[in-house]
Amino acid sequence: MIFDVVYGGFESRQARHFTIHLKSVFLRTPREKRYTPLECTINAVFGGSDVTYLYELLALEQWDMTPLSAGLFCLAAFIAGFAKTGLPGATIVAVPLMAMVVPPKTSVGVLLPIYMIADVISLCYWWRYAERRCCFPYLLFVGLGIGGGSFVVGAVSDKTFGVIIGSLILSLILLSLLTEALRGRKPADIPEAPPLSFSAFFGFTAGLVSTLANAAGPIVSLYMILSRCEKFQFLGTTAVCAFFMNWAKIPLFVSLDAINVNTLKLDAAAIPLVAAGAFAGYLLAKRIPQKAFKNVVFVLAIAASLNLIFR
Repeated sequence: MIFDVVYGGFESRQARHFTIHLKSVFLRTPREKRYTPLECTINAVFGGSDVTYLYELLALEQWDMTPLSAGLFCLAAFIAGFAKTGLPGATIVAVPLMAMVVPPKTSVGVLLPIYMIADVISLCYWWRYAERRCCFPYLLFVGLGIGGGSFVVGAVSDKTFGVIIGSLILSLILLSLLTEALRGRKPADIPEAPPLSFSAFFGFTAGLVSTLANAAGPIVSLYMILSRCEKFQFLGTTAVCAFFMNWAKIPLFVSLDAINVNTLKLDAAAIPLVAAGAFAGYLLAKRIPQKAFKNVVFVLAIAASLNLIFR
């Protein structure tokens, strides 16, 4: 039979798994289950017959994904990992993609654990470059912003809040560009630490926006740029701050049932895609020049702001 792969007269373990894999994906018999597009996608990523058991354990058939939505889910998970290690701010692309796969409110709960997985990988790559002067007391004010957001969540509509925050970020970006132009593009002296008022404003705003709209990326990016962080310092400091920020939101998201057993099962299927994206982002960050990195971050921050205003 065409699927019988034999090497040297004996069927190897790899050949046996490949045979079962092909049969499970392409053959249909009365005794065999017809697998969904999402399961076939996971089969292609993992390989081997054990994926069948993984798929059934995670109960992924409940999401009833079409081939298109399964592809968008894989792309969103890959981009989330890629952005965390290579281009902070690119997560803005993952947000609408995931919202096209699952309901928007559910997508927030699906994305947060994916971001947390990517944060751990990003820390493994970049933690040694983190700038302590930019982490503290910034993270303390992030915590206050998350606490404040937990009290006002639901009080302001997503549309109104997005317009306010997006307009504020655009104003800050334009102000920073204008200041740099007036300075003749000469970098300012790097301070020992950002001013307390500076850390308080950006930290509290990032925590608040992250809690209410899960869209603090452009605020954090702008804070790092204005703090004069170089490329690797930017990535390391962002990894540390994002790690603590996202883990601090878990109790709130669990209490709102945005994170539950079902969303965590879907997140588990995304782990290899997040890891692949994170590795690709790491390779890009090693090669992209500092000036190009800064310009791309600015463009992504502007795109994220416009998305908040017009979505």
